[in-house]
This record gives sequence, structure tokens and C-alpha cells, in this order.
Amino acid sequence: MKYGKLILKNVFRNVRRTVLTISSLAVSLFLIVTLATVVTEFTRGSSEANPLRLVTGHAMSLGLEIPIAYQSRIAAVPGVKVAIPYNWFGGEYKDPQDMFANFSVDAKLLREYQPELKMSDAQWSAFVDDRQGAIVGIRLADKYNWKIGDRVTLRSPIYRVSPEFIIRGIYSSGDEKVMFFHYEYVNEMESPFFKDKVSTFGIVANSIDDTTRIPRAVDAMFVNSDAPTKTESEREFAISFQSMMGNFQTFIYAIIGAIIFSLMLVVANSMSMSVRERTKEVGTLKALGFQRGAITWLFIGESLLLAITGSALGIGGAVLLYHAKDFSAMIPFMQSFVPTNETVLLSFVTAVLIGVLSVTYSALRVSGLTIAEALRRVE
Repeated sequence: MKYGKLILKNVFRNVRRTVLTISSLAVSLFLIVTLATVVTEFTRGSSEANPLRLVTGHAMSLGLEIPIAYQSRIAAVPGVKVAIPYNWFGGEYKDPQDMFANFSVDAKLLREYQPELKMSDAQWSAFVDDRQGAIVGIRLADKYNWKIGDRVTLRSPIYRVSPEFIIRGIYSSGDEKVMFFHYEYVNEMESPFFKDKVSTFGIVANSIDDTTRIPRAVDAMFVNSDAPTKTESEREFAISFQSMMGNFQTFIYAIIGAIIFSLMLVVANSMSMSVRERTKEVGTLKALGFQRGAITWLFIGESLLLAITGSALGIGGAVLLYHAKDFSAMIPFMQSFVPTNETVLLSFVTAVLIGVLSVTYSALRVSGLTIAEALRRVE
């Protein structure tokens, strides 16, 4: 850069102010990346939903169950490829506060319903053949140091049973923090009130066109029953589940907006002080032949250097930290906690815009002064 040495010298003219400004940028951008990652993980279910998958639950509430007998009737609907019971068990392992997702399913159909779960044929066969068998995601297995063959007991406060499972497989890909086991195995332990009921059915349609017909056909079959159903796409189901958390996403975006606004004020105040302190120097530069545009870009270059340095520390620190440590293991119902490329890019662009916008007005005002005005100006 033509004026690189001059920009660098001016940036470190006041070391304390420079360090504090860069620190503010780094901390703020770290928080922005963190909060944006929370939103990304919170909405992952809807953004990554399989367009061929549908979910059937009770029309009134997810807290109400529907008969397992619905499975065969749903499977017979034209366009349905797979209909599988997908029952939230709510089992607790040792500490009730340390939750993870666990479902009772039809083990024979799970692989066809969720092909994204990657596991060897031998492990799938062992799981299907053992009514007491279970499979777990690799992150869940790592968290509890589970290995194939280990026995795990879950206590369900919903069904008031504590079945013991034998881990027959460890899968990767998809949500790697979930445990699956046989519906028939836990169903035979439950009280008459819960027996032969499920919370939801998972459906795989043959084609996209079928996904619009199946919900109407399924819900029409049970509209006058004691347990009417609501069938929707996997994406719609995820969105409705997210809505149960209220305006969480809006709240996070509001916090991010407040951080950006505060950061803009901090950087603008720092740069305006730097510009005011050098008004006489601007007059000297203009006397030496520097044009208004060149002087303006000198100030913008200083502000950009601060912004880029702060973003490198804040954004880079967040990326390194969240790649080095799997924080999703500590946060229930989050598949991972790694900033996406979009989050990193938008955060960097935000930092650059703050660097430009925070100094532009002050730089244009001072660089527009005449030589005489700048030299006699006392700031």
C-alpha cells in the first residue's frame, strides 16, 4: 500500500486507545459470532429438513399420544413409502439435568426412514435382531464413553419405567447426539394407559407431489376419531417446535443489533478523537499537495486496519475455540456448535462496514477544510 507505513504509524500513535478499540471489536465480534451460531443451530431442524419426510402427531398437542394401530393404515395411504413410529421416550441417564434426545422406533424401518445415519451393516443387523438393542450417535457415545456391548439404563419420568439397553451400534452423520431403541421392547413394560401409543409417526413419501396429498389423506382418516391427527412436512414440524420457544430468534437478533450499534459508537468515538487531534496535520498535508480524497482514505485505512485486526482476533478466536471444543455436547438438542462460513463472512463484512462508516463523516469534514482553517483550528 502506498501510504501503508503512514497509516500504521498513525494507528499506534495512541497505543492505549488503539488496544482498547481493537479489544472492543474483538469481544463484540466474538459475541456476534456466538449468538449467530446459536440461531443457526436453533433453526437447523427447519433449514436441513428432508423434503420427502412428513410427521404425523396428535392434532391437539404434541403432549397427547395416538394409537400405534394407526401405523398400518398410514402405511397403506397411496404415496407413502415408509410409516414408522417415532416415540419420544424422555429417558434420563444418571443426572436428570443432563438430557439428550432418545426415541423408541421400529428398528427395522429406521434405516430406511433416516438414511443419513451412517453405520455398518453388521451393526444395523445386530440392532434389529436384539429387542433390547440400542444405537447411539458418535458424539453421545464419546460424551459418556459408551462402547458397543455396554449396558445403559434410562429412567423415563413420562412412562415411569427404567429399561436397560445394550448398545449394538454407533452411528455417524445426522444428529449424532440421539439414542434409538425398539418400540416393542419398551411398550411391553408400560402401564395400560400408555401401552400401544406413540407421540408421532414418521412418514417418507415416494415423491414431492405425494407430500401434498398424503397429509390430507392421513388426517381425513382420523378426523372423527378419539385421536385426530395433524400431518405436516418435517420442515413445518421443526418450525412449529421452534415456535414453542417463543420469539427466541427475534430476541437474539435484537441483542446482535444492540451490540453492532454499541460497537459503531465506540469505534466512531475513537476515530473522531483521532481525526480531531490531527486537524493541523491535515493542513500540513494539504500544504504539501495531498488531495482531499487521499487524506480521507488515510483515515479510512486506519479505521479499516483496526476493524480487520479486531475481526481477526474476535472472529478467528471464535472459530478456533468452537472447532477445538465441542460445546454442543453441553447444550441439549444442538447437533453441533461450529460457526458456518456464512456467519464468519457476514461478521467480517459487518466489521469492515463499521470501520468505514464510523470514520467517514469525521474524515470528510476535516479533509474538506482549507489549509488556513486546518492550521489555525484548535480541537
